[in-house]
Amino acid sequence: MKSFSRRQKIILIVLAILDMVVIAGLGSIVIRSMRAPLPTPIIQPTPTALMTPVGVATWTPTPESTAQPTLPPRATNTATPTATPFTTRTPTPTSTPRPLPTAGPVPLDNADFDYIMPNRISGWNWYAYVNYKSGEADPQNSFAEPVFTAADDPVRQISGSTLKVETVRWLKFRTWVHQTVTVTAGSTVQFSIKVNAFSSVDRLIVKAGVDPTGQPHCDNARWGETWRINQDDGTVTLTSPRVVVAPLEDKSTPTPTATPDPLERETPAPVTPGEETEIPGKVTICFYAEPAYPHINNAAFFDQAQLIAAPPR
Repeated sequence: MKSFSRRQKIILIVLAILDMVVIAGLGSIVIRSMRAPLPTPIIQPTPTALMTPVGVATWTPTPESTAQPTLPPRATNTATPTATPFTTRTPTPTSTPRPLPTAGPVPLDNADFDYIMPNRISGWNWYAYVNYKSGEADPQNSFAEPVFTAADDPVRQISGSTLKVETVRWLKFRTWVHQTVTVTAGSTVQFSIKVNAFSSVDRLIVKAGVDPTGQPHCDNARWGETWRINQDDGTVTLTSPRVVVAPLEDKSTPTPTATPDPLERETPAPVTPGEETEIPGKVTICFYAEPAYPHINNAAFFDQAQLIAAPPR
């Protein structure tokens, strides 16, 4: 306090007095509020109509029962009409399958080479490449006319009578033997023939073929495997490729067709069910022989020709 000036001290005393006055005023207000009586609560009046005196029974009238409505009669069930059964479908009859065509042999003329005469083969035709008649010959390039006879050596016979093909010594031959056969067009055919050979030095070249167009020669033949054989090879079966027979070419000049009369009606020819018209065709079967080297003795032996055909499907 000594550090304060007189004026400061007066101010502090005044502030302390003011604080005391304020505190005293607040305390008197609190005391008076505590002594004041509490306010009377306001009670809302209850409506008389809603109050029921205690102990007095209240009669409630019995409500009249409502008449139960009459239910309509139950509808009679009507039987469901019987459904019309579906028409039974008649099964389609199963068609009888056509049997597959069976391959079989085609008859040949003198297939076993019987009745052979010198340079005449019954049922068969032949032709040869011949560039030598007489005089000096070139062994490798000279081809003489072949000689056809029946085999006279039982060792060389294949099955009884057997065709033998040879020529003069020290020369070669080149020949084709063929036969034309009628077969249904569209058939599949294959030609085969048995052969053996004898050569004093080398081998003989042999093969079999077939021409599906039936030309009267072997120029268009389709040849099978070429064999080179001699006496060491025994009997060999030559076969041609399988070919399909071509229909015959119609080379005739067509006759002019007359103008039909519109008033005329032709009755068609009856057709038998399942009947099929066969289209004719022809094939030429061929076999070939040639020595590989000219020497003293070269000969080829043929027998048991066979043509197998499978009809068209």
